[in-house]
Amino acid sequence: MSQSAGPRIISKFVEGVVSVFDADGDPRYSLSTATNHSGWVVADATQGVLQWQGYIDLHGYRPDDMVLAPRAVQVQYGANWFSRQTSGAPGGSAYLQYAITTDKIDDLDFGNAGVSEPLAGFIGDNSEMDQVIYGCSEFWTTTSRGGGLTNAQKMEYGDGVPIVGPRVYISIRVQLQPAAEGTSTSTTSGGTTTTVPQYGAVDTSWFIPPMRFVIAGDVGEVPEFQLLHLMKRQIDLQQTPDVDV
Repeated sequence: MSQSAGPRIISKFVEGVVSVFDADGDPRYSLSTATNHSGWVVADATQGVLQWQGYIDLHGYRPDDMVLAPRAVQVQYGANWFSRQTSGAPGGSAYLQYAITTDKIDDLDFGNAGVSEPLAGFIGDNSEMDQVIYGCSEFWTTTSRGGGLTNAQKMEYGDGVPIVGPRVYISIRVQLQPAAEGTSTSTTSGGTTTTVPQYGAVDTSWFIPPMRFVIAGDVGEVPEFQLLHLMKRQIDLQQTPDVDV
């Protein structure tokens, strides 16, 4: 690979994973052996939280005195999202969050039950936004027909910060919501019978497709004082924890 200044494309491939919810099982959530899923773990077998963490090694992509400036970041899916009930009917939903950062996220579990905050760049996960190259929160939900999932919401954020370190880190968190099956019960009050639907979680499986994280950018020299400032800034951020006061 050329060590001169110019464009670069770096990427990381993350294997897909099949997860299963067993309404009567213990644990209720598990990973299926139907696919290879290197690095995926069940972080919470009760709430249905999956996690993956890894990094892209930048050695050889540019000399140490050059900076990689991201110009475009993309997450590519190598297949479709699916979810099924055991009966074959449409299945559950999935909340997906991922982030590409210049420092590893220390507390990936923070707030995992709500997925109502960004995965990186705020005080709860012990990082700053200028450590976030790119982050996103997505909501995948069932369609009216079949088991394919559709992307209902996609919220992107990030600073596209210059990269001076030897690695960039990738973190993924998924919270799964099983399918619900309804039954009806009747209650009598004052001679009036009312039918009330009751919903309960049923056995569900999800196929989370393989993902390719891609950063397209330019490698180039910067003034020495600026390079030293960027390096010091990254080290300071990594060593200084946030304090919520």
